[in-house]
Amino acid sequence: MLGHHGFPHRDVTVRVESAWNSVNLYDLLIVMFDVNRHLKMPDSRVIKLIKRLGAEVAKEFEDLPGFERYFMVSGLKGKGVKDLVQYLMDQAVRRPWDEEPATMTEEVMKTISLEVVREKMLDHIHQEIPYVIEHRLMDWKELKDGSLRVEQHFIAPKQSQRQILVGKNGSKIGRIGIEANEELRSIFKRDVHLMLQVRVAKKRSS
Repeated sequence: MLGHHGFPHRDVTVRVESAWNSVNLYDLLIVMFDVNRHLKMPDSRVIKLIKRLGAEVAKEFEDLPGFERYFMVSGLKGKGVKDLVQYLMDQAVRRPWDEEPATMTEEVMKTISLEVVREKMLDHIHQEIPYVIEHRLMDWKELKDGSLRVEQHFIAPKQSQRQILVGKNGSKIGRIGIEANEELRSIFKRDVHLMLQVRVAKKRSS
């Protein structure tokens, strides 16, 4: 697993730090590795880590210390998913719920809203651009009619990256917003007014 060193963008750093801070809360941790992406654009940090541990490339994850099992999974074709789910069920610890299953706190809802929007962005942007764009929840309000007003911003390092995310006449970010809004409405069982804004990061004064 990686620390937050080497991640220049705040959004990525926050996600990694949040993951590390949550480690002690769970009985089991899963590390997911995109083999397809690694073959096309290898991450030099991962390669150096593997070499330092002395693992052969063909068996790099099988032989890494600290891992109990590894699974080859294809989310697209569903291959290996049943084996992974069964393994997780076998490892599950029976105990009372920390919270009522039907209860969804506001913090959980905020996290879900960010995850859904980012998922839709990844569906529409198939380049490396999503990984350099900062994603923030700017405003969250429950309106008098019970609906939610959610405002999120994407902050791109460059104008060219902003243009790609926005699309021609706002078509791409518009489609992302529509799809995310529909899914959030389905999850939260209420109307959602989702507003997305894409802007360029301010240049830091030297």
